[in-house]
Amino acid sequence: MKKKLFVLVFVLVIAMIGCEDVVKELTTTISGKVTNDGEPVSGVYVILLEAGDSVSAGLSLSNGMITNSHGNYTMIAVSAGDYYVAAIDDANSNIIFDLDTDKVGYYGDPDTLGFTIPRTIHVNKGDDLEDIDITDLYQLQ
Repeated sequence: MKKKLFVLVFVLVIAMIGCEDVVKELTTTISGKVTNDGEPVSGVYVILLEAGDSVSAGLSLSNGMITNSHGNYTMIAVSAGDYYVAAIDDANSNIIFDLDTDKVGYYGDPDTLGFTIPRTIHVNKGDDLEDIDITDLYQLQ
């Protein structure tokens, strides 16, 4: 009886380890922090744009993650692909990007004028991309 119980427990442990690997493989995350002038920004929508797309007026923010009180965000269950990561401060809280009121920032590299050039990130299934930080928000108009 003890031998059967041991075998059952052993099989369950192996199955649980296998399930953890499967969950890890299927769970893809992107995380980072949004700041402006060095200060964390809370309540900002962080969205993924397919590489080649850009933030445009009327864009719905309903599928974005919202930063916490420390400016941190985590996106889970991200599909594999190439993306830009953008942050939008929805000043009038209408869940739509408005050129005249909302600020926007991108994950990327600063140019010589002090603006951020968006950088494409490549996401593979099972990736955990960290430190995808957005450091400046701009008013486009």
